[in-house]
Amino acid sequence: MKKILSIALAAAMVFSMSAASMAAQKPRSTRKSATSVETDYHNKSNQLIPGIYDAVGPFAYDVNDDKKLTEDPVEYGETAYYVLTDKDGTGITNSDSVDGLKIKAKWEEGDKLVKGVTIAKKKVTNMMGTVIPAANRYYYMLAVTVADSNSTSDADVIGTLTLNKTKSPKVKELKLAIDLNVNWAHSYLDSSGDYIVSDDLSDIKAEKYYSLKFDSDDTVELEFEDGSTFTVDVSGQGKTLVYFDTNFNSRLAAKYPLAELNFWNGNGAKFNRTGEFFLSASNYDSKVFLYELKSDGTLSEVASAEFDDKDEGFYFRTRALGSYVVSDMELEAGPADSGEAGTVTPVVPVVPVNPGTGAAA
Repeated sequence: MKKILSIALAAAMVFSMSAASMAAQKPRSTRKSATSVETDYHNKSNQLIPGIYDAVGPFAYDVNDDKKLTEDPVEYGETAYYVLTDKDGTGITNSDSVDGLKIKAKWEEGDKLVKGVTIAKKKVTNMMGTVIPAANRYYYMLAVTVADSNSTSDADVIGTLTLNKTKSPKVKELKLAIDLNVNWAHSYLDSSGDYIVSDDLSDIKAEKYYSLKFDSDDTVELEFEDGSTFTVDVSGQGKTLVYFDTNFNSRLAAKYPLAELNFWNGNGAKFNRTGEFFLSASNYDSKVFLYELKSDGTLSEVASAEFDDKDEGFYFRTRALGSYVVSDMELEAGPADSGEAGTVTPVVPVVPVNPGTGAAA
C-alpha cells in the first residue's frame, strides 16, 4: 500500500524565507576586546603554549555523526560550540591553554534559553578551514547549551562571555560576543529545506512538531511513524503545523476498564481540502470500533470510517487531523454536559495551532 516517498529540496524558497535567521548561524569570530592576552607563553620545557585569543562559532555536530562538526543551525535542546583559537585563528588543542579558565556570562536576550556555558573538549573528525586544520583531533570549545522548547519559531540568544585566566598563558577580560539564532527541528526554516514539501513526506515521528510548507499543487501523502497516512490535495495549502502521538489516555481508559483502547492523538492540523486518512489499527482479533475524541472531551463515532482487514486499519475522509480512539468494544458517546460514560477530559499533548472540528465524511 505504501509507496517510496521522497522530499524535494526547494533551495530558492528556503533562502528567500529564512535568509535573516540563517545568516546569524554562519560561524565567525566573536572577539570584542581583550585587555591582556598572553599568546606567546613558553613553559619550563620551552614548549609554546598558545594563549586563548578568540572563539569562532557557532558550530553544531551532525545529527548522524556526533564527531563531525557542521555549520548547521543550532536547534532547541542542542549545544552551540565555539572553538577557542590562538592568535592565528587555529583551534586550541593544548589543555594548559584552558587550565584555570573562568567564564562569566551576561545575556541581553534569550537568557532563559541558556542552560549553561562550559568548556568542552570535543573530538572533531573533519577539517573546518583554518579553525580546525587537522581532523581526528580534540579541540577545546565553549559549549553554550540551549534549553529544549516547544516553540515553533526561531529565537535569539545575545550576550557577552568574559574570559579570565590567571595561570599562564594568561587571559584578562577577553570579551566574546555571542549572537546565536536558535532554530527548531522539523521546520521549513531549516536550511536543508527538507520540510518544504513538494512530494510525499515519510517517517513523521511521534511527539515531534513539524512545520510544513507545501510547494505543490497536487496530492501528497503524509506517512506517520505508526504506519498511518493522510493523502490530500495541498493546492494553495499554507504553512501547517503537524503533530501526533499515540500516548495512552488513562482517564478515558478508566471510563471503559473492559475495553482494549489504542489512541492516535493529532493536533487538529487543518487542511484546505478533504483528504483520506488511513489509521493503522493492527493486532486486533475481533471487531473494532473507531471514535473521535473531541476537544471538549466527548467521544463521537466516525460514521464514515471503514475497516480494511487486509491493510489492518480504518479509512475515512477528513480535513483535520484530530484525535482518535480504537476500541475492541462499542463505547457510549454522549454530549459534553451529559455526565455519560463517553464524556472525559482528554490529555492534550500540545496546544493545537489550528484547532480542528474532526473527521468530516
